[in-house]
Amino acid sequence: MWTDLKTYAAVFFETHRTRKIGFIVGLILGIAILIFGFFNTLFVFIFGFIGLYTGAKFDNGDDLIDETLKKLDRILPERFRRW
Repeated sequence: MWTDLKTYAAVFFETHRTRKIGFIVGLILGIAILIFGFFNTLFVFIFGFIGLYTGAKFDNGDDLIDETLKKLDRILPERFRRW
């Protein structure tokens, strides 16, 4: 029985990589919410995704500061613009 379970688990994790990633992320998220609370966990994940976004931009060679300032110029009202 244990060998069958081990074989099934090995085949499952080899063939379903996205399910494995989803399971691990869900498990970590659930444990973090239980330990730290919802809003603390949300805070950490939001800043984690911001870090992931900026790291991806720097890896692609984008000028992140200039791009951010251009977006702010489009979004902000006239009196807050830098030009």
